[in-house]
Amino acid sequence: MTKFSKIFLLLVFLSGSCFSQDFYLPIANSFNLRWAPYINSVNSTVHTGIKPYRSAELNSSCNIDSLIHLPVNMKGITQTRAGRKIFNEAVVKVNGEDFNFYLNPVLDISLTRENTYKRNLLTFSRGIQLRGNIGERFSFFTQFNENQNEYPAYVDTAIRYSNVVPGLTRPKGIYGKPDFAIATGTISYSLKKYFNFQFGHDKNFIGDGYRSMLLSDNSPNYPFLKITTTIWKVKYMNLFAVFQDLKVQPPSNYNPEDFSFRKKYGSFHFIDFNIGKRLSIGIIEAVIWQHDSIRAKGFDINYINPFIFFRPVEFSMGSPDNAMMGVNAKFKLSSHHILYGQFLLDDIKIDFLRDSSGYYGNKFAYQLGYKTFAPFGFKNLSLLTEINGATPYTYQHRSSITNYAHYNQALAHPLGANFIEWVAMVDYHFGRCYFRLENIMAQTGQDTGTTNFGGDIFKSYYTPFKFFGNKTLQGNLTKINNLGMTFSYFINPSYGLNIFVNMKYRKFENNKQSANDMFISFGIKTELYNSYFDF
Repeated sequence: MTKFSKIFLLLVFLSGSCFSQDFYLPIANSFNLRWAPYINSVNSTVHTGIKPYRSAELNSSCNIDSLIHLPVNMKGITQTRAGRKIFNEAVVKVNGEDFNFYLNPVLDISLTRENTYKRNLLTFSRGIQLRGNIGERFSFFTQFNENQNEYPAYVDTAIRYSNVVPGLTRPKGIYGKPDFAIATGTISYSLKKYFNFQFGHDKNFIGDGYRSMLLSDNSPNYPFLKITTTIWKVKYMNLFAVFQDLKVQPPSNYNPEDFSFRKKYGSFHFIDFNIGKRLSIGIIEAVIWQHDSIRAKGFDINYINPFIFFRPVEFSMGSPDNAMMGVNAKFKLSSHHILYGQFLLDDIKIDFLRDSSGYYGNKFAYQLGYKTFAPFGFKNLSLLTEINGATPYTYQHRSSITNYAHYNQALAHPLGANFIEWVAMVDYHFGRCYFRLENIMAQTGQDTGTTNFGGDIFKSYYTPFKFFGNKTLQGNLTKINNLGMTFSYFINPSYGLNIFVNMKYRKFENNKQSANDMFISFGIKTELYNSYFDF
């Protein structure tokens, strides 16, 4: 190797994120469905409630390499060097004795027809991805892409309201064609088979369903340090994160380019137990606290302790911080049938719970779901159905600086709170082809004017509609139905490059407005992350 090559690889390592003999897998559902039947079998010991997964964990239940590099008929163009690069390999691949290095393009070029407004919407995203490993324990991944995208009217409305492209970032302009760039990067180090350390700027997910009421990948990327410990039948995760609050804007006499958004911090403990071969129970506690320059309060060292309960610590400090607890559970009826669920307790007063008074301070969220693999003897078919809900004022706090959100996006469900939702999905894949049919129906109680009915998690729970007599779906009852169908063909499954056709019907209705929209999209994209535009 030349001196320049050595320096270049060192810089990649110092700036990147995770792939190696023990590397982090993409969080996208289209990837996870490839190994889901194996890691959810009765004989599997994988802790499926923490995503993204690590390859070393999943290799005990399946061959990850063969599932990432899906088979292709090796004849004709696929046998040439160019054919291998297009269909099966990284565009640039450097393999050494103790390192691997891969470079690939990142694309999302598509055209969407919005029938209601008779518009053609163009998505134009392009970038680059670097990934690899050094030795058996270090891995890295980094990605950058530039975007000029046009969105349907209902997404444009959400962007104008939050000043954020859902799940992505803050655009340079919020009208017409938002222009924005996204950077992702993490590094990972595994200490034998027991410990893994991951540091970077990315997303995390806790749960076994399509949604998570505990911590999801709905919000934009954020910097974090994650430490996972796996011993015997127990997996323990410590996650320390830095979030941002965009609600406070710079003063009129302040240069916006010199203004820094307010920071808030998050500390999460999640411990997952495999009880026998069929039952898994995970317990999470989380605390969100603000960065306060006046009180000289930054990252609170009390919340770094990995073996402590946050509630007593918070109380002992006279703290105004936002602490929550929850449970994630899964039961394997068989290797093909899985029950799962979640329960999040934001706050509760037992005296007001017993008499069903509808006290605004009794706040919780829940999930109950079922999924099956290979039903009716169809090997590559999977079905999922789940119910999600959150009572009014769940995830709210005194202000947005301590609520359960990051960058004007919810850290859990995209609908916030005060809703009930039903999700049904059918997924089928054969070879490199992937098909999904989904129907997501939700009812939510939206605010009217300045009245806080409990659905907008960025409002203060100090301003409830009323202190007693609250109930889920109070406010402006809104019904939302998203019915969609997607067909994809993975040109190069090793880094998620696929061509796709998507059809979607969305119905939105309340006593103030109604809309029936139909969308048809087709294009080519690199699919490594989930997009949640089903709100």
